[in-house]
Amino acid sequence: MLDDMAERGYGPATQRAYVRAVLHLVEHYNNRSPEQISVEEAKSYLRLLKQRGATYAVMVNRTAGIRFLFEVTFGKVWKPVSPLRQRMLEDMDMKGFSVKTQMSYVRAVSGLGQYFKRSPDKLTDEEIRRYFVHLKCERKLSRTTVTIALCGIKFFTETTLKRDFSLTGVPVPKRKKKLPVVLSGDEVRKILRKLREPRFRACLNLIYACGLRLGEGCRLAPTDIDSARGVVLIRNAKGGTDRQVPIPTTMVAHLREFWKTHRNRKWLFPATGCGRRRGSPAQRHIPLGAVQKTFKLALKASGITKAAHVHTLRHSWATHLLEANINLRMIQEWLGHRSPATTSVYTHMTEQGSQSAAQQVGKLMSDL
Repeated sequence: MLDDMAERGYGPATQRAYVRAVLHLVEHYNNRSPEQISVEEAKSYLRLLKQRGATYAVMVNRTAGIRFLFEVTFGKVWKPVSPLRQRMLEDMDMKGFSVKTQMSYVRAVSGLGQYFKRSPDKLTDEEIRRYFVHLKCERKLSRTTVTIALCGIKFFTETTLKRDFSLTGVPVPKRKKKLPVVLSGDEVRKILRKLREPRFRACLNLIYACGLRLGEGCRLAPTDIDSARGVVLIRNAKGGTDRQVPIPTTMVAHLREFWKTHRNRKWLFPATGCGRRRGSPAQRHIPLGAVQKTFKLALKASGITKAAHVHTLRHSWATHLLEANINLRMIQEWLGHRSPATTSVYTHMTEQGSQSAAQQVGKLMSDL
Protein backbone atom coordinates (compact mmCIF):
# COMPACT_ATOMS: atom_id res chain seq x y z
CA MET A 1 0.00 0.00 0.00
CA LEU A 2 2.85 2.39 0.83
CA ASP A 3 4.48 1.62 -2.51
CA ASP A 4 1.18 2.29 -4.32
CA MET A 5 0.81 5.66 -2.59
CA ALA A 6 4.43 6.65 -3.26
CA GLU A 7 4.03 5.70 -6.93
CA ARG A 8 1.06 8.07 -7.18
CA GLY A 9 2.97 10.91 -5.51
CA TYR A 10 1.03 11.05 -2.23
CA GLY A 11 2.75 13.14 0.43
CA PRO A 12 3.96 11.78 3.80
CA ALA A 13 1.00 13.28 5.69
CA THR A 14 -1.52 11.65 3.37
CA GLN A 15 0.28 8.32 3.58
CA ARG A 16 0.25 8.41 7.38
CA ALA A 17 -3.47 9.30 7.42
CA TYR A 18 -4.34 6.44 5.04
CA VAL A 19 -2.27 3.92 7.00
CA ARG A 20 -3.94 5.05 10.24
CA ALA A 21 -7.34 4.51 8.62
CA VAL A 22 -6.43 0.93 7.70
CA LEU A 23 -5.00 0.24 11.17
CA HIS A 24 -8.26 1.43 12.77
CA LEU A 25 -10.19 -0.88 10.44
CA VAL A 26 -7.97 -3.83 11.39
CA GLU A 27 -8.34 -3.05 15.09
CA HIS A 28 -12.14 -2.89 14.75
CA TYR A 29 -12.19 -6.44 13.38
CA ASN A 30 -10.04 -7.89 16.18
CA ASN A 31 -6.69 -7.46 14.38
CA ARG A 32 -7.69 -9.56 11.42
CA SER A 33 -5.45 -9.23 8.39
CA PRO A 34 -6.75 -6.60 5.88
CA GLU A 35 -6.80 -9.33 3.22
CA GLN A 36 -9.44 -11.16 5.26
CA ILE A 37 -11.74 -8.15 5.57
CA SER A 38 -14.37 -7.90 2.83
CA VAL A 39 -15.56 -4.74 1.10
CA GLU A 40 -18.93 -5.16 2.83
CA GLU A 41 -17.24 -5.30 6.23
CA ALA A 42 -15.23 -2.18 5.44
CA LYS A 43 -18.39 -0.33 4.45
CA SER A 44 -20.12 -1.53 7.61
CA TYR A 45 -17.24 -0.13 9.68
CA LEU A 46 -17.54 3.27 7.97
CA ARG A 47 -21.30 3.36 8.60
CA LEU A 48 -20.66 2.57 12.25
CA LEU A 49 -18.19 5.45 12.46
CA LYS A 50 -20.80 7.82 11.08
CA GLN A 51 -23.43 6.60 13.54
CA ARG A 52 -21.02 7.18 16.42
CA GLY A 53 -20.71 10.82 15.41
CA ALA A 54 -17.30 10.90 13.73
CA THR A 55 -16.36 14.31 12.39
CA TYR A 56 -16.43 15.13 8.67
CA ALA A 57 -12.61 15.21 8.51
CA VAL A 58 -12.32 11.79 10.15
CA MET A 59 -14.92 10.27 7.80
CA VAL A 60 -13.17 11.70 4.73
CA ASN A 61 -9.72 10.41 5.77
CA ARG A 62 -10.94 6.98 6.86
CA THR A 63 -13.06 6.49 3.74
CA ALA A 64 -10.29 7.63 1.39
CA GLY A 65 -7.65 5.45 3.06
CA ILE A 66 -9.79 2.33 3.17
CA ARG A 67 -11.04 2.79 -0.38
CA PHE A 68 -7.46 3.22 -1.61
CA LEU A 69 -6.50 -0.06 0.09
CA PHE A 70 -9.33 -2.03 -1.51
CA GLU A 71 -9.46 -0.38 -4.93
CA VAL A 72 -5.75 0.20 -5.65
CA THR A 73 -3.78 -2.23 -3.50
CA PHE A 74 -6.26 -5.12 -3.59
CA GLY A 75 -7.83 -4.29 -6.95
CA LYS A 76 -11.38 -4.79 -5.69
CA VAL A 77 -14.51 -2.99 -6.86
CA TRP A 78 -15.99 -0.44 -4.46
CA LYS A 79 -19.49 0.06 -5.87
CA PRO A 80 -21.51 3.13 -4.89
CA VAL A 81 -24.53 2.38 -2.70
CA SER A 82 -28.00 3.60 -3.65
CA PRO A 83 -29.91 5.68 -1.06
CA LEU A 84 -32.47 2.88 -0.61
CA ARG A 85 -29.83 0.22 0.04
CA GLN A 86 -27.93 2.62 2.29
CA ARG A 87 -31.05 3.12 4.40
CA MET A 88 -31.59 -0.64 4.69
CA LEU A 89 -27.96 -1.17 5.68
CA GLU A 90 -28.20 1.52 8.33
CA ASP A 91 -31.39 -0.08 9.68
CA MET A 92 -29.57 -3.41 9.98
CA ASP A 93 -26.59 -1.73 11.62
CA MET A 94 -28.87 -0.24 14.27
CA LYS A 95 -30.37 -3.69 14.88
CA GLY A 96 -26.86 -5.09 15.38
CA PHE A 97 -26.99 -7.57 12.49
CA SER A 98 -23.71 -9.22 11.54
CA VAL A 99 -22.11 -8.37 8.19
CA LYS A 100 -22.87 -11.87 6.92
CA THR A 101 -26.57 -11.45 7.72
CA GLN A 102 -26.61 -8.04 6.09
CA MET A 103 -25.10 -9.45 2.90
CA SER A 104 -27.73 -12.23 2.79
CA TYR A 105 -30.61 -9.79 3.32
CA VAL A 106 -29.33 -7.33 0.71
CA ARG A 107 -28.87 -10.20 -1.75
CA ALA A 108 -32.48 -11.29 -1.15
CA VAL A 109 -33.91 -7.82 -1.81
CA SER A 110 -31.63 -7.36 -4.83
CA GLY A 111 -32.92 -10.66 -6.27
CA LEU A 112 -36.50 -9.44 -5.84
CA GLY A 113 -35.76 -6.24 -7.74
CA GLN A 114 -33.90 -8.05 -10.52
CA TYR A 115 -36.76 -10.51 -11.02
CA PHE A 116 -39.25 -7.72 -11.76
CA LYS A 117 -36.62 -5.34 -13.21
CA ARG A 118 -37.88 -2.56 -10.94
CA SER A 119 -36.86 -0.94 -7.71
CA PRO A 120 -38.04 -3.19 -4.81
CA ASP A 121 -39.78 -0.29 -3.05
CA LYS A 122 -42.11 0.08 -6.07
CA LEU A 123 -43.41 -3.51 -5.97
CA THR A 124 -46.89 -4.41 -4.75
CA ASP A 125 -47.75 -7.02 -2.13
CA GLU A 126 -49.07 -9.35 -4.82
CA GLU A 127 -45.81 -9.10 -6.78
CA ILE A 128 -43.84 -10.02 -3.65
CA ARG A 129 -46.08 -13.06 -3.14
CA ARG A 130 -45.59 -14.08 -6.78
CA TYR A 131 -41.81 -13.87 -6.32
CA PHE A 132 -41.91 -16.41 -3.49
CA VAL A 133 -44.13 -18.68 -5.59
CA HIS A 134 -41.37 -18.45 -8.22
CA LEU A 135 -38.66 -19.33 -5.68
CA LYS A 136 -40.49 -22.26 -4.10
CA CYS A 137 -42.61 -23.75 -6.88
CA GLU A 138 -40.68 -22.92 -10.04
CA ARG A 139 -37.04 -22.85 -8.95
CA LYS A 140 -37.75 -25.36 -6.14
CA LEU A 141 -35.21 -23.83 -3.79
CA SER A 142 -34.59 -25.36 -0.37
CA ARG A 143 -36.49 -24.28 2.72
CA THR A 144 -33.36 -22.63 4.14
CA THR A 145 -32.77 -20.50 1.03
CA VAL A 146 -36.42 -19.42 0.85
CA THR A 147 -36.48 -18.61 4.57
CA ILE A 148 -33.40 -16.37 4.27
CA ALA A 149 -35.01 -14.54 1.34
CA LEU A 150 -38.24 -14.23 3.32
CA CYS A 151 -36.47 -12.77 6.37
CA GLY A 152 -34.50 -10.29 4.25
CA ILE A 153 -37.51 -9.06 2.25
CA LYS A 154 -39.69 -8.94 5.36
CA PHE A 155 -37.11 -6.79 7.15
CA PHE A 156 -36.84 -4.50 4.13
CA THR A 157 -40.63 -4.15 3.90
CA GLU A 158 -41.40 -3.68 7.59
CA THR A 159 -38.36 -1.76 8.82
CA THR A 160 -37.04 0.16 5.82
CA LEU A 161 -40.31 0.81 3.94
CA LYS A 162 -42.56 0.85 7.07
CA ARG A 163 -45.17 -1.39 5.37
CA ASP A 164 -47.18 -4.32 6.70
CA PHE A 165 -45.57 -7.48 5.34
CA SER A 166 -48.49 -9.68 6.45
CA LEU A 167 -50.58 -8.23 3.62
CA THR A 168 -48.43 -10.10 1.09
CA GLY A 169 -49.86 -13.41 2.27
CA VAL A 170 -46.46 -15.16 2.11
CA PRO A 171 -46.42 -18.03 4.65
CA VAL A 172 -43.35 -19.01 6.65
CA PRO A 173 -41.91 -22.28 5.24
CA LYS A 174 -42.57 -25.21 7.56
CA ARG A 175 -39.51 -26.41 9.45
CA LYS A 176 -38.50 -30.02 8.84
CA LYS A 177 -37.42 -31.86 11.96
CA LYS A 178 -34.46 -34.09 11.16
CA LEU A 179 -32.23 -35.86 13.63
CA PRO A 180 -28.51 -35.19 13.13
CA VAL A 181 -26.10 -37.89 12.04
CA VAL A 182 -24.09 -39.17 15.03
CA LEU A 183 -20.92 -41.25 14.99
CA SER A 184 -20.03 -43.67 17.75
CA GLY A 185 -16.82 -43.13 19.70
CA ASP A 186 -15.11 -45.94 17.81
CA GLU A 187 -16.21 -44.51 14.47
CA VAL A 188 -14.85 -41.07 15.36
CA ARG A 189 -11.48 -42.51 16.31
CA LYS A 190 -11.40 -44.66 13.18
CA ILE A 191 -11.89 -41.55 11.00
CA LEU A 192 -9.41 -39.37 12.89
CA ARG A 193 -6.72 -42.06 12.69
CA LYS A 194 -6.88 -41.83 8.89
CA LEU A 195 -5.61 -38.24 9.01
CA ARG A 196 -1.94 -38.00 8.10
CA GLU A 197 -1.15 -34.28 7.83
CA PRO A 198 -0.46 -32.86 11.33
CA ARG A 199 -2.38 -29.60 10.93
CA PHE A 200 -5.59 -31.34 9.82
CA ARG A 201 -5.22 -34.02 12.47
CA ALA A 202 -4.70 -31.42 15.21
CA CYS A 203 -7.57 -29.22 13.99
CA LEU A 204 -10.15 -32.01 13.65
CA ASN A 205 -9.09 -33.63 16.93
CA LEU A 206 -9.67 -30.30 18.68
CA ILE A 207 -13.05 -29.79 16.97
CA TYR A 208 -14.22 -33.16 18.31
CA ALA A 209 -12.58 -32.84 21.75
CA CYS A 210 -14.32 -29.49 22.39
CA GLY A 211 -17.47 -29.73 20.26
CA LEU A 212 -16.53 -26.75 18.10
CA ARG A 213 -18.04 -25.52 14.87
CA LEU A 214 -15.76 -25.72 11.84
CA GLY A 215 -15.12 -21.96 11.70
CA GLU A 216 -14.53 -21.75 15.46
CA GLY A 217 -11.83 -24.41 15.30
CA CYS A 218 -10.05 -22.97 12.25
CA ARG A 219 -9.99 -19.39 13.56
CA LEU A 220 -8.49 -20.06 16.98
CA ALA A 221 -5.48 -18.06 18.11
CA PRO A 222 -2.77 -19.60 20.34
CA THR A 223 -3.83 -17.25 23.15
CA ASP A 224 -7.38 -18.69 23.03
CA ILE A 225 -6.11 -21.86 24.73
CA ASP A 226 -6.09 -21.20 28.48
CA SER A 227 -4.06 -24.18 29.65
CA ALA A 228 -3.96 -22.98 33.28
CA ARG A 229 -7.76 -23.12 33.56
CA GLY A 230 -8.23 -25.96 31.08
CA VAL A 231 -10.60 -24.10 28.74
CA VAL A 232 -10.78 -22.86 25.15
CA LEU A 233 -12.04 -19.29 24.67
CA ILE A 234 -14.39 -19.05 21.69
CA ARG A 235 -14.63 -15.38 20.73
CA ASN A 236 -17.34 -13.75 18.63
CA ALA A 237 -19.06 -17.05 17.90
CA LYS A 238 -22.46 -17.52 16.27
CA GLY A 239 -24.77 -14.74 17.41
CA GLY A 240 -21.81 -12.51 18.35
CA THR A 241 -21.31 -14.24 21.71
CA ASP A 242 -18.23 -15.50 23.56
CA ARG A 243 -18.06 -18.73 25.52
CA GLN A 244 -15.67 -21.14 27.22
CA VAL A 245 -15.36 -24.86 26.54
CA PRO A 246 -13.33 -27.33 28.62
CA ILE A 247 -10.36 -28.90 26.86
CA PRO A 248 -8.66 -32.17 27.87
CA THR A 249 -5.13 -31.78 29.25
CA THR A 250 -3.84 -34.33 26.74
CA MET A 251 -5.20 -32.16 23.91
CA VAL A 252 -3.41 -29.11 25.32
CA ALA A 253 -0.14 -31.03 25.23
CA HIS A 254 -0.72 -32.14 21.63
CA LEU A 255 -1.57 -28.60 20.54
CA ARG A 256 1.53 -27.23 22.25
CA GLU A 257 3.72 -29.69 20.34
CA PHE A 258 1.92 -28.87 17.08
CA TRP A 259 2.36 -25.11 17.61
CA LYS A 260 6.11 -25.59 17.93
CA THR A 261 6.15 -26.79 14.31
CA HIS A 262 5.15 -23.34 13.00
CA ARG A 263 5.24 -20.87 15.99
CA ASN A 264 2.67 -18.60 14.36
CA ARG A 265 1.66 -15.94 16.88
CA LYS A 266 -1.65 -15.12 15.18
CA TRP A 267 -3.22 -18.47 14.29
CA LEU A 268 -3.18 -21.83 16.00
CA PHE A 269 -3.78 -23.46 12.60
CA PRO A 270 -2.20 -21.16 9.98
CA ALA A 271 -2.49 -21.64 6.24
CA THR A 272 0.51 -23.14 4.49
CA GLY A 273 0.29 -21.53 1.05
CA CYS A 274 -0.78 -18.27 -0.57
CA GLY A 275 -2.54 -19.66 -3.63
CA ARG A 276 -3.87 -16.79 -5.72
CA ARG A 277 -4.75 -14.57 -2.78
CA ARG A 278 -2.64 -11.72 -1.49
CA GLY A 279 -0.87 -11.95 1.83
CA SER A 280 1.58 -14.34 3.39
CA PRO A 281 0.48 -17.70 4.85
CA ALA A 282 1.14 -16.36 8.37
CA GLN A 283 -1.66 -13.83 7.92
CA ARG A 284 -4.39 -16.41 7.23
CA HIS A 285 -5.82 -19.36 9.09
CA ILE A 286 -6.28 -22.82 7.65
CA PRO A 287 -9.03 -22.79 4.96
CA LEU A 288 -12.39 -24.17 6.08
CA GLY A 289 -12.93 -25.90 2.75
CA ALA A 290 -9.61 -27.74 3.02
CA VAL A 291 -10.54 -29.11 6.47
CA GLN A 292 -13.95 -30.24 5.21
CA LYS A 293 -12.41 -31.94 2.16
CA THR A 294 -9.78 -33.68 4.29
CA PHE A 295 -12.47 -35.00 6.63
CA LYS A 296 -14.44 -36.39 3.68
CA LEU A 297 -11.36 -38.22 2.40
CA ALA A 298 -10.70 -39.68 5.85
CA LEU A 299 -14.35 -40.75 6.12
CA LYS A 300 -14.12 -42.55 2.79
CA ALA A 301 -10.83 -44.20 3.76
CA SER A 302 -12.34 -45.43 7.03
CA GLY A 303 -15.09 -47.32 5.21
CA ILE A 304 -17.85 -45.69 7.26
CA THR A 305 -20.93 -45.08 5.09
CA LYS A 306 -22.76 -42.55 7.27
CA ALA A 307 -23.47 -39.15 5.68
CA ALA A 308 -21.08 -37.38 8.03
CA HIS A 309 -19.21 -34.09 7.73
CA VAL A 310 -17.11 -31.97 10.08
CA HIS A 311 -20.18 -30.68 11.97
CA THR A 312 -21.05 -34.31 12.71
CA LEU A 313 -18.11 -34.32 15.14
CA ARG A 314 -19.90 -31.62 17.15
CA HIS A 315 -23.16 -33.62 17.18
CA SER A 316 -21.25 -36.73 18.22
CA TRP A 317 -19.40 -34.89 21.00
CA ALA A 318 -22.67 -33.64 22.53
CA THR A 319 -24.25 -37.10 22.31
CA HIS A 320 -21.23 -38.79 23.88
CA LEU A 321 -21.28 -36.30 26.78
CA LEU A 322 -24.94 -37.09 27.42
CA GLU A 323 -24.14 -40.79 27.36
CA ALA A 324 -21.50 -40.07 30.02
CA ASN A 325 -24.26 -38.47 32.19
CA ILE A 326 -22.97 -34.90 31.79
CA ASN A 327 -25.64 -32.35 32.75
CA LEU A 328 -27.68 -31.16 29.75
CA ARG A 329 -27.49 -27.56 30.95
CA MET A 330 -23.67 -27.66 30.94
CA ILE A 331 -23.64 -29.12 27.43
CA GLN A 332 -25.97 -26.33 26.30
CA GLU A 333 -23.55 -23.72 27.63
CA TRP A 334 -20.55 -25.38 26.02
CA LEU A 335 -22.32 -25.67 22.67
CA GLY A 336 -23.40 -22.03 22.81
CA HIS A 337 -27.11 -22.81 22.37
CA ARG A 338 -29.53 -20.14 23.53
CA SER A 339 -32.43 -22.53 24.10
CA PRO A 340 -32.39 -25.89 25.95
CA ALA A 341 -34.77 -27.18 23.28
CA THR A 342 -31.96 -26.99 20.71
CA THR A 343 -29.68 -29.12 22.87
CA SER A 344 -32.40 -31.58 23.91
CA VAL A 345 -32.40 -33.14 20.42
CA TYR A 346 -29.28 -35.07 21.48
CA THR A 347 -31.28 -36.91 24.16
CA HIS A 348 -32.89 -38.87 21.31
CA MET A 349 -29.48 -39.96 20.03
CA THR A 350 -27.96 -41.57 23.14
CA GLU A 351 -27.47 -45.32 23.09
CA GLN A 352 -28.53 -45.71 26.74
CA GLY A 353 -31.82 -43.90 26.15
CA SER A 354 -32.60 -45.92 23.03
CA GLN A 355 -31.70 -49.25 24.67
CA SER A 356 -33.68 -48.47 27.83
CA ALA A 357 -36.74 -47.48 25.81
CA ALA A 358 -36.43 -50.61 23.68
CA GLN A 359 -36.26 -52.79 26.81
CA GLN A 360 -39.38 -51.16 28.25
CA VAL A 361 -41.26 -51.66 24.99
CA GLY A 362 -40.15 -55.28 24.95
CA LYS A 363 -41.54 -55.86 28.44
CA LEU A 364 -44.86 -54.22 27.62
CA MET A 365 -45.30 -56.29 24.45
CA SER A 366 -43.90 -59.58 25.77
CA ASP A 367 -47.34 -61.18 26.17
CA LEU A 368 -48.42 -60.59 22.57
